Amino acid sequence: MLTLLAAGVMMAGSFPAELVGFPGDAWTSEGAGNVHDPMVFHYGDRYFCVCTSGNSFGVMRSSPDMKKWTVLGPILPSFPEWLTQRYRHRSLWAPNVVRVGDVLRVYYCMSNWGVNDSVIGFAECDHFDPAHPQTGWEDHGLVLDSKAGRDTFNAIDPEVMIDRTGRHWMYFGSYFDGLHTVELDPATGKLKDPEHPNIISTARNTGERGDPLEATAMCQHGGYYYLFTSYGLAGQGIRSTYRIMVGRSTDPAGPFTDADGKSMVDGGHVNVLKGSPPMFAAGHCHIFQDTDGRYLMPYHFYDSRHYWVRDMWGLPTLQVRELLWSADGWPLPGLPIECDEQLAKARKHANLAGTWILQTDFTNPMDLELKSNGDAVCEGVTGKWSVTGEEADITWPSDAPFTLRNLHHAVVAYHGNYFVGRAGAEGIIRAIRPDVLRDGEHP
Repeated sequence: MLTLLAAGVMMAGSFPAELVGFPGDAWTSEGAGNVHDPMVFHYGDRYFCVCTSGNSFGVMRSSPDMKKWTVLGPILPSFPEWLTQRYRHRSLWAPNVVRVGDVLRVYYCMSNWGVNDSVIGFAECDHFDPAHPQTGWEDHGLVLDSKAGRDTFNAIDPEVMIDRTGRHWMYFGSYFDGLHTVELDPATGKLKDPEHPNIISTARNTGERGDPLEATAMCQHGGYYYLFTSYGLAGQGIRSTYRIMVGRSTDPAGPFTDADGKSMVDGGHVNVLKGSPPMFAAGHCHIFQDTDGRYLMPYHFYDSRHYWVRDMWGLPTLQVRELLWSADGWPLPGLPIECDEQLAKARKHANLAGTWILQTDFTNPMDLELKSNGDAVCEGVTGKWSVTGEEADITWPSDAPFTLRNLHHAVVAYHGNYFVGRAGAEGIIRAIRPDVLRDGEHP
């Protein structure tokens, strides 16, 4: 077992000292703190991030490279009157930006805590200027609402996607009967059929009491539409239980299924990312394809090295992680882009032989030795490893501990310095060479 503790282990009340982090998970960019529910988009020569605000209308940040963020402030200077009449608080949640030609629309939600008295609305900018990103926005009001006692769904966490044929779909929901989908009118940005909207059930977390899932994110890759969601609880610092799951469909309206064909409405899911201290409860992701072709996944996690509010440790913090893709078309967690500079300096390897840090399903990492004779040694157990093209396999004897799970067709990345795969729908297995990220926590 590794004896290195996660960087910055704090005072009592943060997390148990015996928990060990995986290299890279602690790395963050400058200006990434106090970010909940991030959405990142590229426009012109800059990146912009919008996120949940505690007391304003959609806080925006900008960056030339996603490595250093500058806080700009709210998109709108004040809350629209229709929102102030409905809610006493001034916290706008989960803004989502979609580009329609030269027009930007930002969908947002507000809600009363703990009930499905919620609204989704949108604002629009028809001449977005990256040099003046807070100018030109106009609120267009209500898109969809939900009311306790009237609706089973909860109108929060909007994600709008334009499919391959140009149709607009809005994905939303949380607890209260799970996630749903409805079609929008591309011209108005609102419901296609406001009188009789066809609201489709999309996903539920049937394995936990209360159906805790929310925060839909959509992605197109290959011939599929991928629906990402966060299972569990947010907003509780390091006590939060968010983790990112995914399903896919050939139809933007679903049904979305897991790798075995089980519908997400029935609880089907494939694991993507969980917490690994000091990165607690990674969740509420967004997916976009960067200008270099990489698929990137911004999300927030609760950083146990930093105090947040009240009695809670775990500052909500933005991280942007690369998504890798398995041969059968499922997303896998790469490394955070905050590690890019170090990865560029890392030695290139022609094969996988050597010492590794291995982690199974985001538990404590272990030392792994891949020997040139094909033996794999971990925790005193000897198995076998091999590589075919860009895929790696490790097989352990049948009596090996549960933490040593067989790994088939793992993706090899970053010039032979990292590999990641999946043992079933639940178990992510990833490994990195210990000398790749030399400086510990990123500044």
